Amino acid sequence: MIEIKNISAGYLNKEILKNISCDIDKKDFFGIIGKNGTGKSTLLRVLCNLIKPYYGNVLIDGRNINSFSRKEFAKKISFLPQYIDTSLSFTVSEFIMFGRYPYMNMLKIPSDDDYAAVQKVMNFLYIKNFAERDINELSGGEKQIVLIAQVLVQETDIIVFDEPTSHLDIGNQNDILEILKDLNEKCDKTVILTLHDLNAAGEFCSKLVL
Repeated sequence: MIEIKNISAGYLNKEILKNISCDIDKKDFFGIIGKNGTGKSTLLRVLCNLIKPYYGNVLIDGRNINSFSRKEFAKKISFLPQYIDTSLSFTVSEFIMFGRYPYMNMLKIPSDDDYAAVQKVMNFLYIKNFAERDINELSGGEKQIVLIAQVLVQETDIIVFDEPTSHLDIGNQNDILEILKDLNEKCDKTVILTLHDLNAAGEFCSKLVL
C-alpha cells in the first residue's frame, strides 16, 4: 500500500534521514522506533506530505503523494502529531468535528453525515458521555482519546500517530495502544506510529523498523 523509496530529508539543509526505504502493507500495525533525533518524526512528516524530501518519493497504492490534492490526500491519510494546541475552549463534540473538514463544503457547515460520523466515533471510543464537556476539563488520558477521535472521524484507511502515548501513565498508555489495536484489527485501519517503549512496540506492532 505504501512505498517509501530512498527518502532523504531534513531541515534548513541539515540532512536527518538518509536514503530510507521501506514498505508498509495494508492493515499493518507499523511501529517506528529509535533514539531521539534520529528522524522518526521527520519520516512521519514526509509520509504525511507535511515536508518535502530532498530526494526520494512516497507512493500510496502506486501513486506519488505529490499528485493528490490537499482535500483528496486528507481523505486518504490522517495524522496525529505529538502536540496539538487545545488551549481554546471547545466542547469535545465540537473539537472532534474539526476532523470532518475534508468532507465539508466551502462554508464549512457540518452536514447530517458529519454529525453522524462524530456520533459513531464517540460511541466506538465510549466518550459520548462527555461530548458536551470542555476539552480543557479532561484528564490527560481522556484528552488523548478525544484527539484520536478527531483523527478517526476523518475516515481514512491510513492513520499516523507520532508518540501517541507520550506524557501518559502506564495504564493510560496501554489503554491508548489497545484502542489503536482495535482500529487495526476490527476496523481494518493501517496504523503507523512512533514509540519509545520497546516492550509495547514488541507486544502491539505487527512490523517494526529501527
